[in-house]
Amino acid sequence: MSDDPQPPPPAPYPGGYVQPVPGAAPVPSSAPGPSAAPTGYGVAPSPAYGQYPPAGYGVAGHPGPPAPAAAPARSRTLGLVALIVAIAAVVISVILSASTGFAAAEGAMRHAVGISPEGLESFTEEQLLALLSPVRDLVLWAEIGYWIGTVLGLAALALGITAIATRRGRGLGISAVVIAGVGPFVYAIVVGAVVLAGVGAGAS
Repeated sequence: MSDDPQPPPPAPYPGGYVQPVPGAAPVPSSAPGPSAAPTGYGVAPSPAYGQYPPAGYGVAGHPGPPAPAAAPARSRTLGLVALIVAIAAVVISVILSASTGFAAAEGAMRHAVGISPEGLESFTEEQLLALLSPVRDLVLWAEIGYWIGTVLGLAALALGITAIATRRGRGLGISAVVIAGVGPFVYAIVVGAVVLAGVGAGAS
């Protein structure tokens, strides 16, 4: 018993073609060629230009670095205290020295006129100083006003500079420094004018 000879398998051709039977024309093979790859498997698509996240920014599931916390606002109390002290230095010293200085100048001038109605040209230095004896208490209060203004002015100047340097009420500190610096000139002008007015009132 002889077996029928089996036809040889189709001969493969390059490029995905096979020959069904010897002598027949090659036809496309149903199996994918070695170069074909299923679409969507094994190869990740390359992202298009512009789809990468900018550097420094987080992506999904990976947040970026936290934003720095804002610095807490500093208190303005120091600058406010410096401004109050500066104003007090000018107001207290000017009012105290001007009021007592006017009364002292008026009293001393009335005393001088009572001693020498012709004028003060013939008075010696000791006699001129003796004119202040009846009003020495008023002169003392005028000096106290001067020293109060000096001490408070220096304190306001120091507090104002500290407030400016530490940014604790910088604007208020600048105002305090300006007032403390101008205060002595205001004191001299106002008190000097008031004392001259007292001298004129005592001579009339």
